[in-house]
Amino acid sequence: MLGSGLDICLVESGGFTPDAETQALCDLQSTGYPVRENFMSRARYFGGSCNLWAGRNMTLNDLDFEARDWVPGSGWPIPHAEVTRYYPRTFEILELPTLDRVTPEFLVKGMSQDERRLFQDGPFAPTLSLWPKSATRFGSAFGSELRRATSARVLINASVTSLALNAAGNAVESVRAATTDGRQVEIRARCVVLACGGLENARLLLASRDRQPEGIGNGTDQVGRYFMDHPRAVFGKVHLPAGVKVPMLRGRPLSDGKLQVGVGLSPSTQRREGLLNHYVTLELQTSGYAEAKYQSFIQTMKVVLRRGYAGSRWDFARSHMTRIPDMIYLLSPKELMPHLVYRSYVALRDAIPSRPAPRTYVAVYFCEQPPDPQSRVMLSEETDRLGVNKLKLHWRIGDPVRQSVFRMQELLGRELERTGVGRLEAGDGDPLFTDASHHMGTTRMSASQRDGVVDTDCRVHGVTNLYIAGSSVFPCAGHANPTLTIVALALRLAERLRAL
Repeated sequence: MLGSGLDICLVESGGFTPDAETQALCDLQSTGYPVRENFMSRARYFGGSCNLWAGRNMTLNDLDFEARDWVPGSGWPIPHAEVTRYYPRTFEILELPTLDRVTPEFLVKGMSQDERRLFQDGPFAPTLSLWPKSATRFGSAFGSELRRATSARVLINASVTSLALNAAGNAVESVRAATTDGRQVEIRARCVVLACGGLENARLLLASRDRQPEGIGNGTDQVGRYFMDHPRAVFGKVHLPAGVKVPMLRGRPLSDGKLQVGVGLSPSTQRREGLLNHYVTLELQTSGYAEAKYQSFIQTMKVVLRRGYAGSRWDFARSHMTRIPDMIYLLSPKELMPHLVYRSYVALRDAIPSRPAPRTYVAVYFCEQPPDPQSRVMLSEETDRLGVNKLKLHWRIGDPVRQSVFRMQELLGRELERTGVGRLEAGDGDPLFTDASHHMGTTRMSASQRDGVVDTDCRVHGVTNLYIAGSSVFPCAGHANPTLTIVALALRLAERLRAL
């Protein structure tokens, strides 16, 4: 939007560094399936939650956009092509390996014979995760540009508390914001874009009740509903005999980033068996307590090793020293090593001759969550220090998610045996899910106000100048990490706003 001739005001809740007082404005009550406790999944300072991000990017596929008769409420009101045309610029912004480097032909060429057998003539299709050389931090990447721009102003430490509509209730008249030390500001603009994340976008609409008692855009009780995440579970182990090679499934460095192939269900398999769009990755096991320690590792490492912990990272690390063995055990080189070090590590690993030996991997399932109107966020009676009602999150993980995991496990075991690639040790009992901090669906895109909150241009139904950016507009979660799609939709929205 910079250089478009438009006068822009960016309102940021936090400052340039984490602050515990501001971060506490995100506190919520969880009443459904438990989310990770004491985990900072949303960063409330300049640059947002990408300050915590490991950098994994994935593209949605055609099936993610289709209305599937076995997935109630599925389908986008825009075609997948409406998003893919923004991919080239999105890849540039996120500093990802170029699109010509990650074609299906490129992936097949890099696969071992064992990996090709697993994907050939069976129920599976490869999924692709991409990382840049280092995770793109939007605050540092674009901060200098914003400082130089004469047409843009950035207000920091100003938390939006509500939106005020005009007397007719069909346009935003002003945006109200406040600081934690009691100052207040009112901002007027021709167009307003909420880009506060999958939870806070819905919270602000629900909390703005001056003209519409149920909240802005909530005339049909859709705001806050259809909350989705990508449930994850470590479930079972894959044993590979000596000599079997799976380089793409383990993850590989590129000159301009990193990639990892996952094992996904093919569209034909999903249609035939009525399954969700899950996929599984294989992570090397070097200890017998992998499953028990995996989640604590992810939670702790993201806080200790990445910017965003609201307080002293050293004090936090020191108080969790008993968990250091867990961190070292499941340290994921492709995500946590600097790119140059990771490339050198893999090159050295590949160059040193070693005696073939059996290997064991843990199976990590990344699950699609179907739309469910009872999975939702609502306003709590409790308020934060700015007087805004806190959120109450009721996350539901339905039986189709579990059933698709069980069936995928069966298919994986069968195909490993059939192809001779390995053997599956099935998980016991029910999978234990954790959230992925992928907050989606609470202001979903729809063709009509009856079924959602924003239209196909991401404009709130019935409000002429209010738009929403981010994964809260996703009508379906699909299988992929949402960041790449969020950026593509933001580019699409910017194009529409420039045309107004």
